[in-house]
Amino acid sequence: MKVNWKNWMFILALSLLVTGCMTQVKQQQEKIKAKTQSKPAKQSAIQKLGDNKMDVVLFLKQAEHQLENVYYAAADNAKGKSVIEDGLVFRELPKRFDSKDKITGYFGRFWSRPLAEAMYDNMTTKLVKDKVYVAIPRVDYPTLISVRNTTVQKNNGELSVTVEDVTDSSFASDRTLRYRLVRDQKTKRFEIKSRTGAYGNEQFQ
Repeated sequence: MKVNWKNWMFILALSLLVTGCMTQVKQQQEKIKAKTQSKPAKQSAIQKLGDNKMDVVLFLKQAEHQLENVYYAAADNAKGKSVIEDGLVFRELPKRFDSKDKITGYFGRFWSRPLAEAMYDNMTTKLVKDKVYVAIPRVDYPTLISVRNTTVQKNNGELSVTVEDVTDSSFASDRTLRYRLVRDQKTKRFEIKSRTGAYGNEQFQ
């Protein structure tokens, strides 16, 4: 029987190539698996609220600026159109905020659903071709929230937060805000269930 050495060498080379590729794939899969197993599950500061006061302070600072962020997005929307009605200038919001659901969803990262909807309802908005336009208010409510003027109490998994002197005395006489933070049952993240205090309260009623 005559052996065709060329065919034999070709089959051998092909076999070694396939084996090498399979080995590389397996090694790569093992590396990925090892990396995945070695990394601890990430937790956001929102989930870890209560571990230290600074987490709570940072959370509340972000929460109190959500309305401003939406207004700024309208002011910064270079390609956005404007509509004037009853002496008010309504500015077009960018795509990420061009519907009620998108805006309340954005607020909902920090505020409970009822508060997120109340915040939206207290904005001066107008629908133009199914897109939300907003009139930027003439009054703002600057807040000062720090570890120095904030106290946090934890009870049955909820957080009760009191912020004293939240603004300058020239802005308001009643300058105390109280927040109640609870975990959302679905996301397991904290959200602001209530915000009480006279300062800026009309934005949340």
